[in-house]
Amino acid sequence: MNTYKTGKNIIEHLTTGMYRDSKIIFREYIQNSADQIDKANEMRLFDGENLQIEIDIDAQARRIQIKDNATGIKAAEVRAKLANIADSDKDRDEDKGFRGIGRMGGLAYCDTLRFITSYKGEDIQTIMTWDAKKCRELIYDKSIKDSLDEILTKIINFNTSPCSKDEHFFTVELENIRKENSELLDVDEVRRYMSSNVPVPYNNKFMYVSKIEEYMNEQDLMIDEYCIHVNGNDILKNYSSILYENVPGSKKKYDEISDIQFKKFHNQKGEIIAWVWFGISSFDKQIPESTNEMRGLRLRKENIQIGTSNTLVPLFKEPRGNFYFVGEVHAVHKDLIPNSQRNYFIENEARNQFEAHLKYYFADTLHKLYYDANRVKNLYKKEIDLVRKQVEYAEKKQSGFVGKEEIESFTNRVKQATNENEAARKELKRIKERSQGNETLERVIEIIEKKHSDTLCELGQPIVITHCAKDEAKKNKERFITDGLHRLDSKQRKLVSKIYMVIAKTLPDDLSKNLIEKIQDELNK
Repeated sequence: MNTYKTGKNIIEHLTTGMYRDSKIIFREYIQNSADQIDKANEMRLFDGENLQIEIDIDAQARRIQIKDNATGIKAAEVRAKLANIADSDKDRDEDKGFRGIGRMGGLAYCDTLRFITSYKGEDIQTIMTWDAKKCRELIYDKSIKDSLDEILTKIINFNTSPCSKDEHFFTVELENIRKENSELLDVDEVRRYMSSNVPVPYNNKFMYVSKIEEYMNEQDLMIDEYCIHVNGNDILKNYSSILYENVPGSKKKYDEISDIQFKKFHNQKGEIIAWVWFGISSFDKQIPESTNEMRGLRLRKENIQIGTSNTLVPLFKEPRGNFYFVGEVHAVHKDLIPNSQRNYFIENEARNQFEAHLKYYFADTLHKLYYDANRVKNLYKKEIDLVRKQVEYAEKKQSGFVGKEEIESFTNRVKQATNENEAARKELKRIKERSQGNETLERVIEIIEKKHSDTLCELGQPIVITHCAKDEAKKNKERFITDGLHRLDSKQRKLVSKIYMVIAKTLPDDLSKNLIEKIQDELNK
């Protein structure tokens, strides 16, 4: 009879080899707690009790504790449920964690991993202790050829202690966090990670929370949310209606979410595959990452983030497309099953249909949306450019021109800007006509028009120019800057005017202006 052996290296693959980011262990333990809270609520075990997940990080003691007050585990079942590897009795259609390997994640990052649990009605708590440090030593010692079972026997201990019969909880303790993994003790960083990755409510400061809830109620949709605290503070999805510029040392607003839109996707059987919400803005540019932590469309299953903000990038027509948006894609269908690393779904027909729907929607709707928005903004910029050239002309008219050539140059600039603005107006009219019936694009154009109107108000009223350079010269004898050089005769002023023209043509505007002003001052002394 053949016998088979599972080597010790499988432990490394299920711990350090499983995750790129050590903070993922928080997600793993939280999803296990969430499953038990779901079961407690479904069975109405603790009506009236506030079921929650408490995380305590003690950076000084290098200790982390993750505790829930859900079902706990019966003493007689602890060994089978926690010591057996990849032998979970969870239902992959119902439970968030179902492979029975996530609980091992902590072995890679601490010296001692401990599970403590009590089941209501029992007067003991069971303590399961994993010697994580010894585990790593046994794995990396090439002279030791132990199997997986032999390694587990050497590193796991069980004991019990008295506990109130009213207690019901499950606690994970990681003691002596390794120096290489000190990021696990950075409370602010852990909170940021959790706010985007674990199943928590939206921050009430995000002004579209009620609209999302209203849509879910109308469409009979739901997302799982749990009360999670880190060192006593609530963890919430940190969405903001304001988009911030990447300005070192400060947060400067450059755009804002003015509305949100929704879309549902169904398979050929009419079953819902996924739904999405995304923010409507003027889509000025890709949202800067460093100042907008929740940028991009995030993929979620059971309200747990799948992968990162980059996960949906391959489904867009161009990589930058995802980062014009803020929002979430909620995968709903039971056959959209997260892989072991929870960075995407396992390959099957449901995933193929999911990708097909999203690729089409991203290309046909979202790509066109920010593309048309950029087109509209550029067309409105033609009017801004015209007004700025008119303002420059008016200011130059007041201070005096260098010469007739400069009058002609400024006049031609204004005329060219006027023509370009007229062409832009016609194109804008065509885009608006084309957008009729497309509520999302109409809303975006409305937002861009408002911003454009505000910019025009800041610039002031445009000055219409209808006369030519010769008319200007005749109309006002004080037109030229050299007319102020009263110590020079007309011949000398003409010579200076020519010098000024050379300077104006040769140097950039700021430099030529400063140099001419200095010469002007010297000649007037």
